Amino acid sequence: MTHVFIAGFQHETNTFAPSLADWEAFNRGDAFPAYIRGEAMQTQFTGVNIPVGGFIDAAKRHGWKLWPSVWAGASPSSFVTREAFERIASDLLHDLAQALAQGVNAVYLDLHGAAVAEHADDAEGELLSRVRARIGENIPLVASLDLHANVTRRMLDVADALVAYRTYPHVDMAETGERAAQLLKRRMQLGRRQAVAAHRLPYLISLNAQSTWTPPAQGIFAAMDDIDRSQQSLVSFCMNSSGGCWAMAQPDKPNAMDTMVKKCLR
Repeated sequence: MTHVFIAGFQHETNTFAPSLADWEAFNRGDAFPAYIRGEAMQTQFTGVNIPVGGFIDAAKRHGWKLWPSVWAGASPSSFVTREAFERIASDLLHDLAQALAQGVNAVYLDLHGAAVAEHADDAEGELLSRVRARIGENIPLVASLDLHANVTRRMLDVADALVAYRTYPHVDMAETGERAAQLLKRRMQLGRRQAVAAHRLPYLISLNAQSTWTPPAQGIFAAMDDIDRSQQSLVSFCMNSSGGCWAMAQPDKPNAMDTMVKKCLR
């Protein structure tokens, strides 16, 4: 039986903003649910349009047992304080150690992908690395991301799979969690890590022109379903107005990334 450890850390950092995301900000949540831990996650997030909600729904359909840990979100602001990041990471890793002792054999993280802590420029990469160090190389680690994630090489190296929203405004958050479950299921069936292809695209666009309801982004994201079907892969495209764009795929066919890049650049 698949036993999945689940947790979430959501913060979109603007390092020029005046206010920090401290521990109290995560406890309030504000635009996000307040800090939550343990089984209450399943009750609060089942059927809710956020990634972990979609993952929970998919996990129930697959018959997986879930081990909820923490879900922490704070409104966009400046740096996540060292104290807040370390308390969240400490709670998560403490729960993970207990879950591993009880037979957890997979991990899913609901991340934003654009968090910067006072002591960690790549906050999600740091968190993913700590989780990977705890679980070893053989346990699958899958994460979902915001479409505006700052994808780093560290994140790509550590995770078995990363999958991002396909809409802006973000209306497919739960669907993204379901896609993460799909990738995790594939990884469990294979019994090994699948190759991850990633390419940084020469595509930079201002935030107010990024809507997936209108060109040019509309065409890029409309092509993804076709690529999924034709290449038997699951592709993602992250477009950050400051950090550039990443195209990512887990291809069953070797030309899936090449196909995606060509379509994105048309």
